[in-house]
Amino acid sequence: MKNANQNVFSFGTLFSIGLIAGTLDGLAAVIFLAKMNFVRVFQYIASAILGKAAYAGGAKTVLLGLILHYFIAFSFTFFFALLTTRISALRKNVLLSGIIYGIFVWTMMNLLVVPLTKIPPISFHAEKALINAIILIFCIGLPVSYLTARSLRFQS
Repeated sequence: MKNANQNVFSFGTLFSIGLIAGTLDGLAAVIFLAKMNFVRVFQYIASAILGKAAYAGGAKTVLLGLILHYFIAFSFTFFFALLTTRISALRKNVLLSGIIYGIFVWTMMNLLVVPLTKIPPISFHAEKALINAIILIFCIGLPVSYLTARSLRFQS
C-alpha cells in the first residue's frame, strides 16, 4: 500500500529545483546568447510585458525580467512535477524525459508564450532555434527531470 506522501513534492523541493533550473537557464542565456550581457537578457524578458520601454527602464526592468524568468522556470518545474506524479514513465527514463521536456518547453515558449507578449516577432533561424532548444534541454529539461525523479526516489 502506498504511503499518503508518496509521489508528492514539498514546496521547498520544487522551489529548489525551479531555482536550479532557472539559474542554469538564465546563465546559459547570458553566456551563450547575449555574450555576457546580463542586463540585456532580463530587459528582453521584461519587454514581454513592457515592450520596447523595457530597454530604457534600467535596474527596475532588469529586476522585472528576472522575476518573470524565474516565474516561468518555476511554472515549468511545477508542471513537470505534476506530470511525474501521474505518468510513471517520466520517472523511469530520466534522460529521455529531460530531452523531451526541454523540447516541450522550447515549443511552448516559442509557439505559444512569446507570440502572446509584446516581444516583436522575429524571423525563424534554424541555428538559433537549435541553440535555444539545446539550452532548454540541458538547463531545464534534464535538471528538472533528474531532480524530480531523484526526489521521488528518496521518498520511497
